[in-house]
Amino acid sequence: MRTRPVLALLALAMTLMIQPVRAQEAAPAMLRIATPGGDGNAQAWYAQDTGTFAKYGLTSQIEAIRRGSGAAVAAAVTGGTVDIGEGDIVAVAAAREHGIPLTLLAPSFLFRSAEPIAALVVAKASPVKSAKDLNGSVIAVPSLEGPAKLATQKWLQQHGADIATIKFVELSPANMAASVAQGTIAAASLNEPYLAPALERVREIGYPYDAFGKTVQVSAWFAREDWVKAHPDLAARFARAMRETAIWANDPKNHPQSGAILARYDAFPADQIGHMRRAAFGERFDVSLMQPLLDSAVQQKSIPSPIDAKDLISSSAAVK
Repeated sequence: MRTRPVLALLALAMTLMIQPVRAQEAAPAMLRIATPGGDGNAQAWYAQDTGTFAKYGLTSQIEAIRRGSGAAVAAAVTGGTVDIGEGDIVAVAAAREHGIPLTLLAPSFLFRSAEPIAALVVAKASPVKSAKDLNGSVIAVPSLEGPAKLATQKWLQQHGADIATIKFVELSPANMAASVAQGTIAAASLNEPYLAPALERVREIGYPYDAFGKTVQVSAWFAREDWVKAHPDLAARFARAMRETAIWANDPKNHPQSGAILARYDAFPADQIGHMRRAAFGERFDVSLMQPLLDSAVQQKSIPSPIDAKDLISSSAAVK
């Protein structure tokens, strides 16, 4: 006669024991993420604010590491202070060449010649009309190791400049337009959001990334291989969230919303965002859009030996 009440109590006790576990399992997984910041590096902010991370059971703590760009973010990932970082694929390749096993999870900034967000600029009154006119000059780039320098050097060579006579210096993009306009430097590889407002003082003479083709996969999200092995489900969910976010961000009808998010997290003036060319993002890895940049990095000695783009990509990533 007492069996049913006892069973009912046991069932209730089991329910109470299980419920906290289920609630814990349902809580979003926290990812520590680092990015250099900027329009081409903003996917994580978009994914967090649009609810895409939540859709995949994720939430994030996002840190903007502005100094040192991709190399600094790679160092943060390597040191374990963040789980996932975003930076140029050359920095990831260089890390692997030095025995640091980083792997790519999802593409990020994709240069498209039809909507270039980076250009080689000179002062409006400058006599420079072509690459050859820059022989013997000083040219500023965001990083002496990054893809902007590789692209600028390759573009100059393709257009007849004598690279041996040109000096490259590292300069913050925020200071480039003023330095070019004042004549402190002859030219600069300038990117958005600084490019559009600078066109009152400078003019474009070329688009360096065109040296690699009309479309170039410049940067990506990455993690340590041991972290991916320990968290395969998290890595796969992150990759899916980034692909969905890339598709969303690439749609021009979403640019007003993404611009508002960018202004909130990266302190860009909203009026500038409305006028600048917006970054595009890779939706799946395409090794044919990655290899030219890596090959150029070998030629210019940014990485010591050839590397196949496909060897950088994690099995958790989406690939064409």
